[in-house]
Amino acid sequence: MGTAVVPHPCMASPVRPDGLRIGAGLMLDIRPMVAADSEALQAHVRGLSMRSRHNRYLGGVNELARAEVERLLGGAGGTVFPLVAELVECGRRTMVGEAVYAIDRSAGTVEFALSVRDDWQGRGIGAALLGAIAVRAGKAGAGLLHGETLRGNDAMLALAAKVGAVEARHRDDPRLVRIERRLAAASAALAA
Repeated sequence: MGTAVVPHPCMASPVRPDGLRIGAGLMLDIRPMVAADSEALQAHVRGLSMRSRHNRYLGGVNELARAEVERLLGGAGGTVFPLVAELVECGRRTMVGEAVYAIDRSAGTVEFALSVRDDWQGRGIGAALLGAIAVRAGKAGAGLLHGETLRGNDAMLALAAKVGAVEARHRDDPRLVRIERRLAAASAALAA
């Protein structure tokens, strides 16, 4: 009589096939944010250090206003899209990052902003969020991905350089730096 092999629950893959393995037993899943994520989003924002909140929201914020959460999770007329980055371990999901991107179809651009939980910064989550946005931007036909950050946000500037973005002078605010990344695939598709 043979012995049945029962898979350990942590061996199941509860993430989509495009999930990113970031450690032994840890997967990163990036997916669209939904209304049920509103409390997790607020907890994420409240859990960021004061410096990370200042860098993400370009000023002092303790949590998002209810109207902003509703705008983000309500679809904003189909031009603003929030994403969540979750660590998945043994089927348990923990939000470790978020991003928002806005499509300007007439200009062929996508603007982005993101944050990563302080204890998970520097582990590739920001780059994964930017990559997910770039893919979505390319599919939307955008040729340019851009964002803005505070001049002293060294972590975001390093991330931007890592993913091939360049810094540009912000025309309206000397405290800010504009980050731009050309999307080659979209540019090639538009040229064809």
